[in-house]
Amino acid sequence: MSTEGRVVVVTGASGGIGQAICSRLVAEGYAIIAQYHRGEEKAKHLRDRVNDAGGHLSLVRADLREQDAVDRIAAEAARAEEDGLVLHGLVNNAAKLLSPSFLDTTPKDFDEYFAINVKAPLFLSQALMPRIRTGGAIVNVSSASAHFSSSGDLVYAMSKAALESLTVNMAEAIAPSGVRVNYVIPGFTNNGHRAFGDERVREYMSSFSVLGNVSQPADVAAGVHFLLSDESSRTTGTGLDVSGGSTLGARGRRENSVSALLDREA
Repeated sequence: MSTEGRVVVVTGASGGIGQAICSRLVAEGYAIIAQYHRGEEKAKHLRDRVNDAGGHLSLVRADLREQDAVDRIAAEAARAEEDGLVLHGLVNNAAKLLSPSFLDTTPKDFDEYFAINVKAPLFLSQALMPRIRTGGAIVNVSSASAHFSSSGDLVYAMSKAALESLTVNMAEAIAPSGVRVNYVIPGFTNNGHRAFGDERVREYMSSFSVLGNVSQPADVAAGVHFLLSDESSRTTGTGLDVSGGSTLGARGRRENSVSALLDREA
């Protein structure tokens, strides 16, 4: 089925994975509403590149820790509908990464990670779901960290496990509307963070995948596109693992974490 006239909301659009998701969806014919908070230059470059090439991408700058972020994104979706577009889906991609270890975690850390990684997807989905047409989809971007012990990245891993639980429960709750809800499970993905330029850190991250090396943002974007597409019309309440087999069993050196390795380099 043609994607012409369909618009998708993507959060975290200024990051490496977010940009790849937007680029893939535009290539498939979707219009995009792209949320970002930081990385304004990257977000505007993405917008200009897409629109100059004949695509349609609008930006919403919003801090997902704040309730008005949901209102602003929903208002942009309403404007898109007024312009004749149909809201097809939502990609909850934005996330706060690299959390402290168990002993170093503070209540503030906990609140911030869960605000961005769990609370925002819940209430943004709640706000946009009534606008998503039958056959549309919500895709949450989880993490392989939710599937094994990640004591060096504790709150991040917890938040992604919560996001997967949200996905499963929301899938059943909104099934009567004809809207599907799924999640993708990336492993370590080269999102442009400085960690990927450190050979020791990159070796550590690669050790988690049975296929070796780290993933690329386009790998995640391909999974997101599939779960949004009509080809996955009978798929809901489940996860698509694009982690390179990182969730198959204990492989990575759990005594380390990316944050700890970076600290040693500092």
